[in-house]
Amino acid sequence: MHLAILVCLFTLFGSPVLQGTESQLTGLLKTDHFDVRYRLGSRAGAAVERDSAMAERDFADICRKLEFTPDGRFTLFLYDDVPELQLVTGVKGAGAFTAGREVHVPQGRDQSRYHELAHAITMRLPKTGKEARNMFFPDGIANALLTYVHGVHVHAVAKFYRERKKLPALKEVVEGDFYAWLARHPDFNGYDVAGSYFRFLLDTYGVTNVKRYYKGTSEKEAFGVDLGKIEKAWHRALDGYVLRPEVKTLLDQRNGGPGKFTVFVADLEKRIPSELLGKKKDWKSLTKERLRPLGGSGDWKRDGDAISGFGKGGWHIVEVGAKKYGSCIVRACVWTKDMWGGVQLRLGEGCIAMLVGNGTCIWRGRGVVAMNQQEKVRPKGKVDLMMVRRAGTMQVWVDGIKLVEGPVDSAPHPVGIGFHAGPREGSARFLDLRVRVLR
Repeated sequence: MHLAILVCLFTLFGSPVLQGTESQLTGLLKTDHFDVRYRLGSRAGAAVERDSAMAERDFADICRKLEFTPDGRFTLFLYDDVPELQLVTGVKGAGAFTAGREVHVPQGRDQSRYHELAHAITMRLPKTGKEARNMFFPDGIANALLTYVHGVHVHAVAKFYRERKKLPALKEVVEGDFYAWLARHPDFNGYDVAGSYFRFLLDTYGVTNVKRYYKGTSEKEAFGVDLGKIEKAWHRALDGYVLRPEVKTLLDQRNGGPGKFTVFVADLEKRIPSELLGKKKDWKSLTKERLRPLGGSGDWKRDGDAISGFGKGGWHIVEVGAKKYGSCIVRACVWTKDMWGGVQLRLGEGCIAMLVGNGTCIWRGRGVVAMNQQEKVRPKGKVDLMMVRRAGTMQVWVDGIKLVEGPVDSAPHPVGIGFHAGPREGSARFLDLRVRVLR
């Protein structure tokens, strides 16, 4: 990745209750299989009935697919967002995780909840052999049960890598430290490739044999063939999988390629709803406002109808004008050159719209609260970037398309802009920076 922004799924096996978590999340709702905990007065508390019902649905679906139902109850901890999860639990770098019979997820994250519930259930399967298993196995079977991850079939992801000769040998990932392997290959989607492998095993050999393999039985004993023959059969299946051009475009975008979708309306202004566009008189230009670089970062200057920044290494941020804005729309046309890190619009540390090397995201305080990999920062070119904040919720629009929405801080704050060139020198030019107050 060009920028160290990562929301990952992380699993802790057999860990005790995380100290302080239950004292923070004192709200409790009991269902057939879960004690669902949430912080009283929180956004998660408003979603607890819905997320609890979805958790029971997920539990039934996973148990049906595995032909296995574990004994005992589980605790589902619901948080407002990723930053709260990390602050309360002390587990950094995780967007969701499982600890024994505890499942920790932000409210409304259906895919993360399903993935983590699959961990909680599969770790209760009885041991069948002595072979060691790394995290390729639990992450693989969880995504195999999901099948469609971020809207794409796991076989499509594996086929995409196979066509580009980037699919690693199975022996390389099923042995040793899988997470260390992923750290050495940050641009490779190892979770979905593992999901494709286990989806193939489930469809080819049946769930009973796959459970035996998952819990320590060798390939030869579980399936009657060795790993090499299984790998060849999996590759043949991938070769026969039809990767539609639209899916290929999406995966190309996610991997930093130039793939572009067609749009129904080419005129950007016609793609944005009229209630957001408003009238010309509703907008205030910020181009001539006073510039206040934060921490002396970067070289900023006025450049005709634009504000230009130049620098390298780290974020370079400038606040524009002194007026503070609450609910509002901030928009600019951003021209980039030699840009590998990202660009941003912001209303303080708790409300940042980012276009970075691995997608479009909302950053709040200490972490990402929402991300879409469809649009990424362009090393050279033009992008229309717009943030829409209403109270504590923000949307990020790129080239007239709404890509992400999530919770942010609502405190009024001056408009800020920023760029991250990466290790090399680069520049960003914010043309026609303007703001519209929402009442």
